[in-house]
Amino acid sequence: MTLALVITCALGAGLGLCGALASWSVPGGSETSLGGAPRVPRPAGFRARRVLAPLAVGLVVGLVTRWPVAALLGALGAYGVPSLLGQTAWKSATARVEGVAAWTELLRDTLASSAGLSQAIVATAPVAPRSIREAVQRLAARLSSGVPMASALRRLGEEIDDESADLVVCALVLASEARAQRLGELLGDLAQSAREQAAMRLRVEASRASTRSGVRTVLVFSLSFAALLAVVAHSYLAPFGTPLGQVVLAGVGLAYAAGLVLMVRMAAPPPVFRLLEPSTGGVPGEPERR
Repeated sequence: MTLALVITCALGAGLGLCGALASWSVPGGSETSLGGAPRVPRPAGFRARRVLAPLAVGLVVGLVTRWPVAALLGALGAYGVPSLLGQTAWKSATARVEGVAAWTELLRDTLASSAGLSQAIVATAPVAPRSIREAVQRLAARLSSGVPMASALRRLGEEIDDESADLVVCALVLASEARAQRLGELLGDLAQSAREQAAMRLRVEASRASTRSGVRTVLVFSLSFAALLAVVAHSYLAPFGTPLGQVVLAGVGLAYAAGLVLMVRMAAPPPVFRLLEPSTGGVPGEPERR
């Protein structure tokens, strides 16, 4: 009974830490993707599965090993490993670049029919690519409600949060303020540049696939070996059952997690230069607006 209570407390602490990390990494509890751009809403029950799965894993680990720290590490691992090794972030970023390219071409073709810039944006919002449609629709709503063009466009750049969108936003801001000529030709060039950037990202991610595969191999092998020892050679791991052994196990688990995070970061893309400042959405050459 005492062991079960300790394991339950350990699982509760682990899930509490998971929830704290999730709320800290996602301000306001909203679902975001790479760079803070809106992500497709999660299906019903996703959050419940995200909590119940680590709870089940931690409970099984605790019952097999009878170690509270192992239960805690199992719950934390089941919560963090899927998102750590997932590939949804870069796929979402690539989809946004392709969406920016398609919307830029759509905007260019609409402007060619002698429509004004504001009218062209409002007209293209319902048919914008799905990856950026919500952001473009919010832009159209701001323009329809009387928000100045430059401010609304800067807000669009903040929401899409990608360097390819920054180029398009800067071009549109300058066109709205300086009445630039040949805007359609410029938008066509920017769309072509965005498509080339999306293709380059796909090639880069393909080259990083071996690194991610190596991380998964290390993870699967090490966890499988530890599980095998816990089942068939529990006496070999008996020293970890002492209070001092639990402290050592916690240190080993944290060191392993740190090594896994560093290996994953080796395959992560480096930060890129942004034309729009994330905090203010400023355009290069303009003073910060209060």
